[in-house]
Amino acid sequence: MFIVLDLETTGLSPREDSIIECAFIKIDRKTGKEIDRLHSFVNPKIHIPDMISGITNIFDSDVAWSPTFDVLCEEIMDFIEWFPLIGHNISFDISFLESHWVDTSKNPKIDTFFLANFLCPLEKSLNLWFLCDVFGIQLRDAHRAIDDTVATAKLFMKLVWKLQSLTREHSSALYYFFSKAQDVGIHILRDEYLEKKKDAPLLQDIIMQYEKNIKKHMVKISETFQTHDTLNSSDFLSTIQWFEQRESQKIMIDKVDNIFTKWGKILIEAPTGIWKTFAYLIPAIQHSLRFWEPVHVSTSTKALQDQIFYKDLYFLSEHFPHEFSYTKLKWKRNYFSVSQFLQFLELEDKRSSWEISFILKLFFWSMNSEFWELDELDFYGEEYSFLWEIHAWNAFVFDDSNIHKDVEFAVRARRRAKNSNIIITNNHILFQDAISDGAILWEVKNLVIDEAHAIEDVVTSALKKNISYESLHKLLLKIEKKIIKTKIDSIDFMQVKQQILFDSAEIFSLLEWKIFETFSPGAKYKTILLQADDFNTEKQYALLWEKITELLQQVTEIIAALEKNKQQIFAGEVQQMVSYIFVIQESFIKPQFSEYIYYIQHDDNYGTQLNMTVLSPGSFLQSNFWNKLESIILTSATLQMQDDFAYIHSTLQTQWFQTVCLESDFDYTKQALVCIPNDLWSIKNNAEQVVLFLGEFFRVVRGNTLVLFTAFAIIRSVFTALKIELQKEWIYLLAQSISGSKHKQIESFKKNSHNSILLWTDSFWEWIDIPWEDLQYLLIHKIPFPVPSDPIFMARSKLYSNSFEQYAIPKSILKLKQGFWRLIRTKKDSWIVLFLDDRIYTTKWGEKFLSAFPVGIKVRYASSEKILSIFDRNKDEKM
Repeated sequence: MFIVLDLETTGLSPREDSIIECAFIKIDRKTGKEIDRLHSFVNPKIHIPDMISGITNIFDSDVAWSPTFDVLCEEIMDFIEWFPLIGHNISFDISFLESHWVDTSKNPKIDTFFLANFLCPLEKSLNLWFLCDVFGIQLRDAHRAIDDTVATAKLFMKLVWKLQSLTREHSSALYYFFSKAQDVGIHILRDEYLEKKKDAPLLQDIIMQYEKNIKKHMVKISETFQTHDTLNSSDFLSTIQWFEQRESQKIMIDKVDNIFTKWGKILIEAPTGIWKTFAYLIPAIQHSLRFWEPVHVSTSTKALQDQIFYKDLYFLSEHFPHEFSYTKLKWKRNYFSVSQFLQFLELEDKRSSWEISFILKLFFWSMNSEFWELDELDFYGEEYSFLWEIHAWNAFVFDDSNIHKDVEFAVRARRRAKNSNIIITNNHILFQDAISDGAILWEVKNLVIDEAHAIEDVVTSALKKNISYESLHKLLLKIEKKIIKTKIDSIDFMQVKQQILFDSAEIFSLLEWKIFETFSPGAKYKTILLQADDFNTEKQYALLWEKITELLQQVTEIIAALEKNKQQIFAGEVQQMVSYIFVIQESFIKPQFSEYIYYIQHDDNYGTQLNMTVLSPGSFLQSNFWNKLESIILTSATLQMQDDFAYIHSTLQTQWFQTVCLESDFDYTKQALVCIPNDLWSIKNNAEQVVLFLGEFFRVVRGNTLVLFTAFAIIRSVFTALKIELQKEWIYLLAQSISGSKHKQIESFKKNSHNSILLWTDSFWEWIDIPWEDLQYLLIHKIPFPVPSDPIFMARSKLYSNSFEQYAIPKSILKLKQGFWRLIRTKKDSWIVLFLDDRIYTTKWGEKFLSAFPVGIKVRYASSEKILSIFDRNKDEKM
């Protein structure tokens, strides 16, 4: 028999929180049928937090007369005996049982999450609710122990069936890796559900079969670059009967074509609705075919990159009058590497359940993936620490000595790009590649950057480097593990390693002390911008940094002295050390305050980090892109500020670019309305009034609504205050970081949009695409100003004489404009926007935000009561 279990608790901390409901079900190992159950509410002897009650529907009144856990403890131990325990993310439940004096040390553990992770690698979520939906399992009340336990038991049997349905080749790999597991529960799965092998599979045989399957799966790369002498197809879209042509789109096509022909540079503000991707892709294809040179198209988001590749270019390839080729190219870390993966398999003997699940997920996925892009998968927990072992960042992947080079997709992607007319990439890769020694984007001549409004933030992120004691420690442990495994003399390395850790611990203790001097223990964000004085006053630590640099270089020399086949094992670690040496040299040893921003941040999971990034993205862009490329098109729906491009020019140093602002084809006078209540007091201290107003508003519209906040704290307040009462009226709140993953919330919302409301921050909302039928009302709580204490914002603010007027306001307006320009997608859509920040009409600078609204849009100021009546009428008209 197996025991399936689930607990509901007052929080996430086994030490500080208590159990409020527990459920245990005995099932038959073969059939999964229930044999017996133990279920009870538990009196935690403390108040159940309102947010927990909102999630679980368990209230103080439900548990008031229930037994305390110490009363149930003996009964639970008698029930579970020594049987294997099954749960979804079972480590959470076990941690609570152990902290409540239930000894499970003799019970093997089996996690349905472990199985789902490699059996369902392409699913967007692996939470219990989502997997039950995938497998057609009814889950009546999620986050109730007994219902979750019954669902987990059914899920387990579905996953076992899927496990047993794998091919013979896959089952051999399963048997081998299950046998290498440290966890007894995985051995039970092997013995109970896998076909017993007469002779245990050997890793060598599994690898050999895997290599055969990979080679068989490889698609031949085209060696032909499509060309055509003369073309006249700029208006071919008019031949497609159903295609809605727009005048602004024709103008953009001509402008982009002119830039490519005359080698120019241009900024194009192209409002939503003109299909700007077609407006630059059509002339890009024409130019490539005519002049025998590729055009690179770069975006800021994977969503747009995939849309262009899988939808727009596919559509054009079906309708364009001449054949053309296209591909996509991503950063080396985005690609799975066969050589690195096989090396990872050979380095370990006994493995954790995280490693086993990670290996099997990659093993099965890679034999069926077309592009081997790691972002096709989701990774969890400890898997992130394994990723850098298996991606194509290692220089060895591209070396001729790599016997698997011909099947490395990072290499194949390069070859495919050389023979493609259009290459789709993303801005993060584009900017990182510019400073990379092993660049995967060779000389780019013609470049289109979409979502150009986000370039400043993308450059900042792409060029950020950091170092911490924890990351140094992990790096050195990996090197040590590989040295031991490959039986290399480790005496010299161990001495150097200990000295590095000793010296770096001293330095990072100082940085940590600086953090704790500044922030209270409960502060969520702990970041400090470093000034020149911080370096000057700690000159003795510069000597320590120099010493650490020398020691890291000694490690690289130790590795360089090895035979070449052994050097390649450490290639990734050497690259990481080179990165750390760069951070040290450019910060504490020779800080360059005119070029870089330096700051420290502390996180309970990652410790204290020293970070650095570029101070002026515009200077970087001018040196590495603007002055080197022949044709550049920067486009976005939002580039202007108060009818000019001055802000984007100063940020990106594009003063000498041509500029074009295209008109929207939408009639915002008829299609949209902005309502601003004028009686909710000041946004600075009206949280209580806002919550009350939102409660009334949600009862009026009932659903089809997105609310954007600038902080998670207010989301928690609104959710806690309103969720339970609204649910009684069949109105459901879906809150960021509370109601599951983003994907889960979107799927839930689309299924029940008429009575669902999304509570998100602006960052969660960016680039979401929900049709008008589902999402008709937008509430904006506050103007999305940058956080004043953010070190990057602080450093760049110093570049302006009036940072609020010249930097904070324009940056906020661009973010706000992004929201408005995404509201309406077709001429049939209509929207109502509710704006709750009184500063838009009580301050002088508020007028600048009003100018960010689309031209012609109606803005109505009224009492909250009057505004509610407007929404009430609008709801009636739609019904």
